[in-house]
Amino acid sequence: MKARLRALAAKTIDRGCSEAEAMMAAQKVGELLEVYGLTMSEVELRDEPCLQRDIVITGPRLQAVGIIFMAILRLTETRGWMVGRNHFVLFGLEPDVLMGEYLMHVVAGAVDHEEALFRASEAYRRSRQTPQQRLRSFRYGFAERVSERMDELAAQRQASMTTPAASGGGTALVVAKEKRVAEAFRDLGIRLRSRTTTRRVSDNAAFRQGAAAGGRVALERPVGAGAGTPRLPGRRGG
Repeated sequence: MKARLRALAAKTIDRGCSEAEAMMAAQKVGELLEVYGLTMSEVELRDEPCLQRDIVITGPRLQAVGIIFMAILRLTETRGWMVGRNHFVLFGLEPDVLMGEYLMHVVAGAVDHEEALFRASEAYRRSRQTPQQRLRSFRYGFAERVSERMDELAAQRQASMTTPAASGGGTALVVAKEKRVAEAFRDLGIRLRSRTTTRRVSDNAAFRQGAAAGGRVALERPVGAGAGTPRLPGRRGG
């Protein structure tokens, strides 16, 4: 199953696949990770390799994906950084890194879809701001809402791992994972620097439209269960 996961994750646009093929592969990765996450144990964690994946995002979607990136890291319990403007790097246990890459593709596809709907809407046409200001504000609203929802999912997952029923195995798994990733990252010898950016919303109506669109991204919908963006597969202990 691991070999299959790696083969599917390698099906990316920059490796010659079409966007549809890459998205189908990402969805399949999500399905398999759901199954794999349920079988993780503390012993397996100690032997699980850490993986580094490079993801390049181009086009207008980069504005929203760049903001959501930090929420993806928190949700998947991975580490990450950027090289240049559009080169994202994920590092952590292999299932978590593959999940992070899957989410990057899901978010990129969702913002493309929702932005196309916004461009065709009456709200877009009524705005007195420039097209660039409208779209930038929309992407900010979208990214903020999706990030909030991912943080909510991360908090729920963390709470479920520390409930009395799961306090024994769940807490031990969390500690084992953190230790494993920290040790592997230290071996890389990389020193990260934080970077702050300022975001100015010039079209509040477009921002609200973006936030509403971010609320529609189907993070709770089972993979393959109907139209729309697939949800984040539920995973325990991984």
